[in-house]
Amino acid sequence: MKPQKEYLSANIMHSFRVKHTVLPFMDSLWHYHPDFELIYTVQGSGKRFVGDSIENFYPGDLVFLGANLPHVWKNDEMYHQGNKNLNAEVIVIQFKKEVFGAGFFLMPELNEINQLLVLSQRGIKITGETKERIVSEMWKILNLKGIRRISGLLTILDLMTRKQDQSLLISPSYKKVFNDGASEKLNKVFDYVATNFQSNIKLDEVADIASMSKTAFCRFFKSRTTKTFQEYLTDVRISYACELLMEADLNITQISEKCGFNSHSFFNRQFKALKGETPSAYSHRYRQI
Repeated sequence: MKPQKEYLSANIMHSFRVKHTVLPFMDSLWHYHPDFELIYTVQGSGKRFVGDSIENFYPGDLVFLGANLPHVWKNDEMYHQGNKNLNAEVIVIQFKKEVFGAGFFLMPELNEINQLLVLSQRGIKITGETKERIVSEMWKILNLKGIRRISGLLTILDLMTRKQDQSLLISPSYKKVFNDGASEKLNKVFDYVATNFQSNIKLDEVADIASMSKTAFCRFFKSRTTKTFQEYLTDVRISYACELLMEADLNITQISEKCGFNSHSFFNRQFKALKGETPSAYSHRYRQI
């Protein structure tokens, strides 16, 4: 999927950005930027797209992204319906690798943090006690100034080096392919799928959106996402199915239809291929937990 490049504005008062934002919903496009980014979801739910990873996110989600890693957070449809009781609230820290000068993270004492920055190219989800400690520091850094602000960022980075509470989002085979001329086409396709994945999406429709023939579109999409369009669409639908299996009081057939699958047996096969177990087993395991 082709992202748009984002240029983050500089602030002469600070060497890195810390933002606490409350919005009706997250409205950014699929994008990337040269800054590392730590994103904590205070309130809000939806789908998180990072590289070739597609997962549901909920309040408490904490993710660290490497520089120039394509991503977007999309809130659930209910956030777009004008409900004043629903908000998307996040705390975000963004910084460049040269934030403290070229070569700073190459110092021997910072070897573990440097390894973290390299690993962040696959996107890191942080959980457990480590997450709780990092979130506490993120709330504090919002009000810090001077050297305490710098110390706060280094404390957060040090906490993130604890591998026991890390999981990687992106597959080892994922390749970033940037071509700004193609951004608009794939952004249109991406937004169309996010809005219509529950319906019967035909290849001609998305090819028309990209202003291509079906054959050219299939080559174009695969070369930039490493997946066929159908594989990508199935990933989105199965991701939504997982959410419904955990939260909705629906049977498997109803969930299958709600996710855009016309065949119950095909849904079962696709779910097992991606998740390693049947929808029923997935639901049962979650309810036991």
